Amino acid sequence: MKRVLLVGGSGMLGSNIVVSNSTFELYPTYLRNRIAHPRASQLDISDRDSVLKRVEAIEPEVIVHAGGMTKPTACEKEPALANRVNVEGTAHLVEAARGVGARFIFPSSDLVFDGSAERYDEDSPTHPLSVYGQTKVEGEELVRTGSGDFVIVRTTVMYGWSSRYTESLAEWVLRELQQNRERCPEPVEGLNMYQDQYRQFILINDLVATISELIEMETPFNETILVAGPALLSQYEFAKRLAQTFGLPETGIRSILFDSAPQAAFTPKRLSLDTSKAARILRTPIRGIDDGLRAMVTLAEEGYRDRFNLVF
Repeated sequence: MKRVLLVGGSGMLGSNIVVSNSTFELYPTYLRNRIAHPRASQLDISDRDSVLKRVEAIEPEVIVHAGGMTKPTACEKEPALANRVNVEGTAHLVEAARGVGARFIFPSSDLVFDGSAERYDEDSPTHPLSVYGQTKVEGEELVRTGSGDFVIVRTTVMYGWSSRYTESLAEWVLRELQQNRERCPEPVEGLNMYQDQYRQFILINDLVATISELIEMETPFNETILVAGPALLSQYEFAKRLAQTFGLPETGIRSILFDSAPQAAFTPKRLSLDTSKAARILRTPIRGIDDGLRAMVTLAEEGYRDRFNLVF
């Protein structure tokens, strides 16, 4: 079994890797939110000495860096902290990975782009609008220049189930729609969703499967790939499809314009990604929105959500 250090094991991506894993000798880390896992440990990636000591003790074959500050609004409010965690923390992990010869897998974001182009591929120039996007650009460069064996995975809005420490867009919409249904017939305020913000939503389990495949690769990859759902969808349409799939009323979903949002200044309206490179290289299929939402239902029925309660 490959020995894998998972940084950020209590976040949305990390928690799904933890509960899905049956293939690797996994060493998840957390900062504040504890993980009930026999090999879990606390780690502050902004502390260089702690990072180097932890990696030297584990001697992982692969490091998956799913940690850091991942909420763009929080990064805008505290740019210095975002830089310390997302940039300096990544530098420490890259240095540690190089010291033990570990592959470095770096989940990045479509927010490295500004949305002005019709479509983006791996060679498109980056131009982030946000502090978060800028920290990802700088983190990517540290990975490229400092790692001998790496993969940068630029992805997009993830949906699916997660630990109690996080909440995906899908979980938030479901919670709001269920609460609205319980309040009926009392009049309730509608759930406001953007009708003109478009992303290629990806089921978190498909992203986990992609990362697992990249961990298993025997030879160095040293590439950047875009991994996202196959089609653009507005946030409003996503919410409506989610309601339909889970049998919840759509009447509470209201469409609003993205320009009315505070984050409109630092988040692109439309990000279209060319994922053909990933499709050529990887075996993992990325499901479309309808198949992905149906998979969420199936996973819940099969007890997937209960696994989180055992660990988080």
